[in-house]
Parts: sequence; C-alpha cells; structure tokens
Amino acid sequence: MNLSKKTFIYSFMLSGGIVTLIIIYFVLMLPSLYIDHLSKSHYQSIKKIQENYINDKNYNNIYSPNPSGTVSVRIPSDGNSIYASNSFGTSRITIKDIDLVNLLDDVRYYTKNIDEAKEVEKYESKFFDTIKKSFNKNTFIQELPVEFKFIESNNKNPFNESSYKMNVVSDDTIIYEFNSFDGINYYTFYSAITISNEDIILSLLSVMTPKIEEITSIVFQSLPMIVSVLILIILVSTYYFSRKIIIPIKKLANHAEFMKNNNISNVYPIEIKGEDEISVLGNTLNELYIKLNESFKSLEEKNKLLIAENKRQDVFLRASSHQLKTPVAASLLLIESMIDEVGKYKNTKEHLPKVKVQLQVIRKIIDEILNLNNEDLNKKMIDIKDLIDEIINQHEIQIKEKFINVESKINNITLDTDYHLMYKIIDNLITNAINYTSEKNDIKIILSDDSLKIINYGSHIDEELLPNIFDAFVSSNSESRGNGLGLYIAYYYSNLLGYKIEINNISNGVEAILSFI
Repeated sequence: MNLSKKTFIYSFMLSGGIVTLIIIYFVLMLPSLYIDHLSKSHYQSIKKIQENYINDKNYNNIYSPNPSGTVSVRIPSDGNSIYASNSFGTSRITIKDIDLVNLLDDVRYYTKNIDEAKEVEKYESKFFDTIKKSFNKNTFIQELPVEFKFIESNNKNPFNESSYKMNVVSDDTIIYEFNSFDGINYYTFYSAITISNEDIILSLLSVMTPKIEEITSIVFQSLPMIVSVLILIILVSTYYFSRKIIIPIKKLANHAEFMKNNNISNVYPIEIKGEDEISVLGNTLNELYIKLNESFKSLEEKNKLLIAENKRQDVFLRASSHQLKTPVAASLLLIESMIDEVGKYKNTKEHLPKVKVQLQVIRKIIDEILNLNNEDLNKKMIDIKDLIDEIINQHEIQIKEKFINVESKINNITLDTDYHLMYKIIDNLITNAINYTSEKNDIKIILSDDSLKIINYGSHIDEELLPNIFDAFVSSNSESRGNGLGLYIAYYYSNLLGYKIEINNISNGVEAILSFI
C-alpha cells in the first residue's frame, strides 16, 4: 500500500468514526444525560438546603437553583409561632386564633406519631374548613383601608402526577420527590422534612424540568457549529496522519545527514516500524550503519592508542625539558662563578669536573629524548634510597646556593618499578620543594615502606590552587615558582605506575606524599 492511499484511508476512517460518535452522542445520549444530571443536581440542592437550614436557621449560606420557588418552614415544638425563610429573608408568623393554634398542635402531634397518621384523613375536611373560617374573620385586617376576602377556586388541578419517589436521607430526614405534567411542561416538586425534639423543619423546592424534545431542538440548532468543529477535526487528523508518513522519511533523512557528519564510533541504527517502503529503506540503511559502526569502532580503538602514545611522548618531552633545567642551571652557575673568580670557584681544576658531571646529565637526558620510542615500562627492583641520594646530589649546587638544610630519614627499601619514571617523579617532587623553599629554610625527606614524604618549610600553596594543583601550568605568582609542569609530570607518571600523589598545606609548610600502595 503506497503512501497516498495509506494517508487517505487513515483520514477517512478517523473522520468517519469521529462524526458517527459525535452525532450519536449529541442526538441520543446528551439530552437524557442532561436531564438526569439536572435531576441529581436538584436533589442534592434540596438536601443541602435542608442541612444548612437545620444548622443556621436562615438562608445566608444557602444556594437555590430557583430562589423564588424555595422556602423553608420551621415549627418549634411548642408555642404559637412558626418561621418561614427563603433567599429574600426570614419571617415569623404568630398565630392568635385559637382554632389555628389547636390545628398547629395537631400538626405537631401527627408528625411525631406516624402510627396515627392515617387518622389525619378523617380531619382533612375539618383542617381546610378551620383555615378558611379563621381567615374569613377578617380580624387581622380590620385596620387596613381595603377588604380582603378569600374565595375558593373551583378550577380543577391542572397538574397530573406522573411519578412519586421517597428518599430516606437519615433517621430524622425524608425527601419526597413529585413529578408532574400540565400538558405542556414537566415539573418536579421536592419536599424535605426533618423532625427533631426541638423543631419540625420543612423545605420546599419547585423546579421545571426541560423536555428531551427541547434539548434535541437545541442540538439541531447547534449543527452548524458541530459541522465546523468536525471539519476542523478532519483537517487536523489529516495533518496528523500525514505527519505519520512524513516524519519517518524526515527521520531517515536527518539520520543519514547525521551519519554523514558523524566521526565518532558510537553509531546507532534507526528504528522504523511497519512493513511499507519506508521501513524497507530504514532496514537497508541499518545494515549499512552496522558495517560503518564496525569500521568506526576499529578506527576509534586505533585513535585511542595513538592519543595515549602522543600524550605519553608529550609528557616525556615536557618532563625531559623540565629535567634539563637543573643541570643547565647548575652548569651556568659554576661557569659564571669560575669566570668571575668568586671565592672558592677560582680553583677551576676543582670545579670543572662538576661542570662535566652536569653536562653528562644533560647528555643522558638528550639520549633519552632521542630514544623516545623505546620509553615503555621496564619494571625491575630499584633501591629507592640510592635513587633519592642520586637526585639530591644532582641538586647540590641549588641547595647550597639557597643555604637549604636537607634532613633525611630514609629506610632501605626496594620497589619493583620503572627506574626512569620513578626518577622523574622523585626528581620533580624534590625540585619542586627546592624551588618553593625560601633561603635558610629546611626540607625534610621521609621514606617509609609504603610512602615517600617531602616537606618543605616556610612555604604555602594558595587554597584556590589546591584542587587544580596537578594541572599543567598551574603556578602562583611567587618569584621562586617554576612554569607549573613539575607536579603535572609527577602526577602523570605516578598514575602510570599505579601510585598516588597528595599535596597538602601543613602548619608551617607544604607536604608532598607519594604513596606506593
């Protein structure tokens, strides 16, 4: 199935399904659901009205869906007063007529004695006759300038009761629901009654229920809007399903562009689901990516080896160049002193051999540089004490020049390690200590079975430099500092040998610790 047919079928199925569901919902389900919702809402309203009126005895916190058709009546357990309340206020009605007072007492009696309620039917005619007689006395309107007379209507009740329902809310509260029809509209009348020791409370709510035909007509009036929404849904759905076709193609194109410009070995295949032309193309490209991935990984491994080798050579050249500074400085100092015939250096025959020794050290370092490709690890048992003594002798001239006192506490230990790398590590640590120690101060060298400690007194490292102290070219602005390569070289070679270096400030100096374990 080609892409155009797939897009058309997706759009047609989705649009047809949406149209069908919406029409069924609006025409068949929505009216009845709406009426059912109104019925439940009105029932909850009368229930809430009754509960709030029992608590507050007023309508201050009561909401009614029909304020003009809602009223609550409270009849106290004794007395000749009753209270009527709705959203507009609360009224107290005091009954002065003795017949009406007796009638009120009968109401109290029969509401609390349900078993005798059947006898009320015997007094129904008497009940209404008493009310009419009392109100026709006109005693309560004698002072008014107009005359009121109650005339009984002979019109038949226009309402036909269609259903009746009683809901027991609690032990003392019942809600009656009356549904009626007048030939045109449907009405629902709710009556909630609560009987307690103190009061009889009656709440009434009358609402009109819309007919299903009315809601259906509104739905048909809304068809233009519904059709517009459906058209919009169709357009959006068509766009969506078109994207379902276009996005995989763009995904393949973008991935191919990424693969073209990608030089790393972490090449991953693209996932295209389905069995159409796009998925076939994706699978073909995946096979190509797998082969490219294998080639990239092979090249990456070779590149890593080259990078490691280049870094090793770079560090070696830096270390050798850094190491050349000591014999060169010593040679220059001896030669200048002999040229200027300073003190004991007038005796050139005595000090020229020392210059020769420094030049031999320089030649040795140059030979190591020339044999750079042979600088592989060559471990053997090395006497660390002899190695330290040799390095201290190499720095004899700088030590004497600064009047530094070197105190050694060295045990005779041997390590299975590479001589040249160990030499560079210890030489850089001692050189660093000499450079950082001011004149007439002390350096202490302590060699134990598991570590070498070199402490130079009278110096301090800035705290902000400590976290990066082993980075290349990290140095303070002190005049005696070097170019920041010594600790970098020592740290690099110690990692190659599996050792650990720490640099710490102590109370009166700096401590360098080379741990062998």
